[in-house]
Amino acid sequence: MKKHIIFFSLFIFFSNVFSQNVGIVRKNYISTIYDSLSMSNIDVFDSSTIRLGSINPTTGVVTNIGNSEYKMGINLTGATINPYLNHYYIASGDRLLTFDLNTGNIINNVPITGPYPTFAFQNFRFNTSDSVIYGMVPNNFYSKYYDSTVMDSLDVLDSTQIRFATINPETGKYTITGNTSYSNLYTLAGNSIDPYQMVYYYSAVDTLVGIDLYTGNTFSEVKIQLPSNAIFENISYSCIDTAIYGITRQNYTSIVYDSLLMINIEVIDSTTFRLSKINPNNGNVEIISPYSIGFSSNLSVGSFIDPSSLTFYLSDGNKIIGVSLISGLVTSIETKTFSSGAIALNMIRSTENCYGTNEIRINTRTGINEIEDKEIKIFPNPAQNKITLIYQSTFNKIEIIDIKGIIRLKSNENNIDISSLPEGLYIIKLTNQDGGVIFKKIVKN
Repeated sequence: MKKHIIFFSLFIFFSNVFSQNVGIVRKNYISTIYDSLSMSNIDVFDSSTIRLGSINPTTGVVTNIGNSEYKMGINLTGATINPYLNHYYIASGDRLLTFDLNTGNIINNVPITGPYPTFAFQNFRFNTSDSVIYGMVPNNFYSKYYDSTVMDSLDVLDSTQIRFATINPETGKYTITGNTSYSNLYTLAGNSIDPYQMVYYYSAVDTLVGIDLYTGNTFSEVKIQLPSNAIFENISYSCIDTAIYGITRQNYTSIVYDSLLMINIEVIDSTTFRLSKINPNNGNVEIISPYSIGFSSNLSVGSFIDPSSLTFYLSDGNKIIGVSLISGLVTSIETKTFSSGAIALNMIRSTENCYGTNEIRINTRTGINEIEDKEIKIFPNPAQNKITLIYQSTFNKIEIIDIKGIIRLKSNENNIDISSLPEGLYIIKLTNQDGGVIFKKIVKN
């Protein structure tokens, strides 16, 4: 317990230094033309652009990052952040884009490739404890069907096989993990990673599925325990208290007689939205909000948790809403404000929650804890002048990276002089001969 208290103290202390809540800003371009039919000028949509932006959830102000904007679309099926390198990843069609969080520039744009004839890598998340991006690969199977109307053969979808995978953001190549084919279709209701237990969770409508990150196979599969006409969505894992939060959306209905159809039909009278958390072991949902927070959650925008203020942030599109993890009550409501005619901020991800975590659960494949297996020790830590790294593996490259993702020092020795570095938090990136990477934290004081 002492280890976690120390970690969370450092976590909260440094969170304000590197915290960013980042997403894709969309801007539409409109021109005015004269409509001879209505004899008036009308606005016509010409095109749109995207760029990287950040939001201050306590003011609603959306700030563009850098000056670059791009004429391309994005997929709303996955986005994630590597907070150690300050990179934001999102798919655009069949390609994986890497944005630099400091400049807003696209620094890598690669095709998504893998063993299946699909370019889809979706529902992906960066795991802060092993620095790997995990996601889902849908592989569709088709058969030929002759359509007598068009007098031609058409491809008809027979089934979809969903596989768990990791992806290399430098090359865009995904690698299938494990042997399990998942029949539970994932939804935009959300996904998250427990970096301590090394489990990826995703919502499959009425089921919460957990996938073992070590093996790629099913870790757990439980029915979500909710009242009728309720859905648990927009899920986010909180490292500050190791809980999975989300919004319970519940419809209240009544039965009315439809004289046209001459049958009774169910009609929605009202809908409530309440902050909740789920027990991934049994699917029980604990509703925290004593009453409806009054706002729906826009799933394409996303949600995130601020561990410093213990706040769950969601968006209904135009507003960003803060809800207390403790009371479930709304703590802030801010209208988003944009510059230069932008209209939307989608796929928001945060650099703050779960920064610097280490896995705790034992690797079921090897029977040993991977952190202990690495046996990497750094002393002193915090340090002022020099640090010494002790390890049994062979690393051919050692880099010290600041909180902006900038490489400040390079070395191939285990004794490193850090006296020239300013005070603050740094990440040590160790790379072995096979390209394997390990990240460790140090504090310069």
